[in-house]
Amino acid sequence: MAFTLVLALAALFQLVAVVMALRLNAIYRRRYAWLFISGAGILMTFWIGASLIDTYRNPPETIVWEPTLWVQTLATLLTSILFFAGIGTIEPLFKENEAARALLASENALLNREVQHSREELQLAQKVQANLLPHRAPSMEGLEIAFLTRPAEWTSGDYFDFVQINDHRLLVTVADVCGHGLGPALLMTTSRSYFRGISHTRKECQPILNTWNKVISDDIETGDFMTAIVVELDLQKHRLAYLGAGQNGLLIDVDGSHHELERSGPPLGVLPTFQFPEPNVEELRSGQVLVLCTDGIHETVGQDGSQFGMQRLGDLIADHRQQSASQIVQTLDSEVIAFSSAPQPQDDLTAVIIKIL
Repeated sequence: MAFTLVLALAALFQLVAVVMALRLNAIYRRRYAWLFISGAGILMTFWIGASLIDTYRNPPETIVWEPTLWVQTLATLLTSILFFAGIGTIEPLFKENEAARALLASENALLNREVQHSREELQLAQKVQANLLPHRAPSMEGLEIAFLTRPAEWTSGDYFDFVQINDHRLLVTVADVCGHGLGPALLMTTSRSYFRGISHTRKECQPILNTWNKVISDDIETGDFMTAIVVELDLQKHRLAYLGAGQNGLLIDVDGSHHELERSGPPLGVLPTFQFPEPNVEELRSGQVLVLCTDGIHETVGQDGSQFGMQRLGDLIADHRQQSASQIVQTLDSEVIAFSSAPQPQDDLTAVIIKIL
């Protein structure tokens, strides 16, 4: 009788544990884990039940003298109790896990909304900035102009612009606020306003850069700066005048040789009272190609750790100088992308190509 009672208790604990496991599975939907646990519990219940039925039908006469059978039976009861206790005590852990999961889902939903909101704001900032940059190059007889610009992030710290003084004079600038992202983009927007206002009244490289340097200094924090080059193209006098503030350019001659248009002073915003010298002057000839770009182009790092460099840039443009300006820009763009070791630009990329016809 005692033997049968022990088996019955084991079967009862096992059955209750199986029911609890199935209940937890129905609540928390841990299908695979509870499929195995519930399956093991059900099989153990069948095994204990079969042993109980067999013992009831054929009770062993010498049960009290079979210590091994008693050990197995008591072990079965203890296993059932432990299984029952385990299922009973694991539910609070599932509740905590479910609460944590619900909290994580809520925080993820909130984060996704914030990210989407930020993404929309960045897209708006990108659109506003794109509208401030030239959409097309000015059309002037004797010049063929093309450009490219690609921000490293949503917005760019690079700036380029054209101001046509008259039918034969054109001012061109390419500038680069240190860093990239939203902060430099805001400063770039301010710089554009200054350049536009100054260039329409001063109309020459030296006074433009002197005034631009003075006014931009009030908007630049200590340690920040903006490089720029201002070029005046005079097709009537067949000359090119330029001044570089921490930035140079590149002139490809008719024969394919090239030389840099050297910088003439520090970046804008570093020395507010600095006075730039008289502009450098180059003779303009048909077939020349003027290249103005930010350092994101020639400082692009390749697979071998080397930079694209001004020499490689000059050789590339010289080899394709017979192409149109737009074709040269496309070639430059594809070559820089192919050379780069990173899938995305590590710095803002801007280039203006002007071909003298």
